[in-house]
Amino acid sequence: MEPVYVIGSGMTKFGVLKESLIKLAEEAAVGAIVDSQTAELRFDRIIVGSQNPDEFSGIGHLSTMLADRLGIVPCGGTRVETGPSSGSSAFEVGFSLISSGLSDVTLVVGVEKMCDVERGTASKILSRMMSYQCETRYGGTPAALAALVARRYMHDYGLTRDELSLVPVKAHRNGSKNPLAHFQKETTVEKVSNSKVVASPLTLFDCSPTSDGSAAVVLASRQVVQELGLLDSSAQVIGIGHATDYHAVQHRLSLTSLNATVEASQAAFDMAGIGPTAIDVCELHDAFSILEIINMEDIGIADRGKAMDLIRNGLTELGGPVSVNPTGGLKARGHPTGATGVAQIRDAFLQLRGDAPQDLQVDEPEIALTHNIGGFGNNIVVTILRRP
Repeated sequence: MEPVYVIGSGMTKFGVLKESLIKLAEEAAVGAIVDSQTAELRFDRIIVGSQNPDEFSGIGHLSTMLADRLGIVPCGGTRVETGPSSGSSAFEVGFSLISSGLSDVTLVVGVEKMCDVERGTASKILSRMMSYQCETRYGGTPAALAALVARRYMHDYGLTRDELSLVPVKAHRNGSKNPLAHFQKETTVEKVSNSKVVASPLTLFDCSPTSDGSAAVVLASRQVVQELGLLDSSAQVIGIGHATDYHAVQHRLSLTSLNATVEASQAAFDMAGIGPTAIDVCELHDAFSILEIINMEDIGIADRGKAMDLIRNGLTELGGPVSVNPTGGLKARGHPTGATGVAQIRDAFLQLRGDAPQDLQVDEPEIALTHNIGGFGNNIVVTILRRP
């Protein structure tokens, strides 16, 4: 395979935004093009990750519309959808195009505009990624499944309600320093534990918000990177893993492990030729607080049942051996589903380049990992980046 590099990124603020879906995507894409110094180059492809633009915004044919708006016609345009992991899947397609030699410069955009519909309508749209036969017909929701997982984890490993609250407390503390985060206010263990119950034992503060937003990155071949003189400010993509699991949670082998994460992360590590101990900073898909704990164990950052020990002892903070979700994660940064995976990669890229937000920069990281979940743990992408 040809080496592939991230050479520029752009991102909008995440939150309840007035801008349209197209305007958000355009803003992030232009930011990435300017950052990568590629405005004068011919783009071969634009790959757009978006979960439900037709239903949330009434907009289809998204990749073609963006190619037109951005003035990069006649590049090929493709939209990718794998649920909330659509952004990372779009990135995987972009990576494949460069690594195979089919493209030298590819723009990857992740975008979702979720707040134009009522919250109940948004929940119904999102619930369609779950199993109707086994889950939604009985009133199942993503939060209910996460609560089921949390209860089982508490039973198996002795996790307490206040210990679980440390996860969103950390997320909000980091998010308060991230100027693009949906939530920029700190919280406390007491407030998290005693907030409104969504699905016991999970409270409101255990759940990521419904958000609008977009993120974009530019991928390029080594030849283009060298011609632009961007090798020292780029990040090489050294590993990608992508795996699925059975659609319904009840058909899986475990409630306290997402096997698709295990498979995807192992594939990414095998491609990169490294192991979990090499990771300096990571962005993990914490749509619900319990998932950050399980993700750490499935990836191998923590032993089974021991992730809480790392969190409790501050080992996943900015100064710890591995910084987890330094920009606030989905919980505080926000979760516009199709944009999340690209936002994670953008944040990891800025960390490796030394351009993360003030007070959120990890000290000279070499390796960064991102982990993006589609559905409820059934379509997962793991990506590993390295500073050249």
